[in-house]
Amino acid sequence: MDIQDEMVPVEVLGLSTSPTSGSAFVLVLGEVAGTRKLPIVVGETEATAIIVGVEKKRPPRPMSHDLLCDIMEQAGMEVTDVLIDGLEEGTFFSKIRFHQNGEFGILDSRPSDAVAVAVRLDVDILVSESILDEAGIPVGEPDLKEYEEIEDSASPIEQLENKLARAVEKEDYEEAARVRDALAKLRS
Repeated sequence: MDIQDEMVPVEVLGLSTSPTSGSAFVLVLGEVAGTRKLPIVVGETEATAIIVGVEKKRPPRPMSHDLLCDIMEQAGMEVTDVLIDGLEEGTFFSKIRFHQNGEFGILDSRPSDAVAVAVRLDVDILVSESILDEAGIPVGEPDLKEYEEIEDSASPIEQLENKLARAVEKEDYEEAARVRDALAKLRS
């Protein structure tokens, strides 16, 4: 993450199953004040932890993320927010920021774990602008009709943009992420 990189507030829009990845799910984060969506592939256990946190359900026995939040509270740690601030070779990186005894601290975390903690503690989830630029999917643009008209004479980039627009329209965020990555490689 660039030190000057702006952090953008996002919210959990939902989780969907990933038909091509076995038991994986796609966590969809959306800009609070924008139209981009950020799909992140997470495991089944992590998806369950996020859903339980979003729905504010407390299972009869604490889940790992409940335990982590309880330990942090007992240790006097006040979580301020979570950041998704890194992306390398398709893997997202995040941090949990907190205050403890007047000191500021940061814990390295997987994004799925950070989001599970954030929804339990009702703290902000922030994504760096550069990651949204690189991996975010704009919603509502471009208009599919424009692409349907140029399909036959479309360049490879235009064909992939068309495919991306269709995947977003169908809310198939895993496919959209794959197409987005292919577009980025083709453009570079």
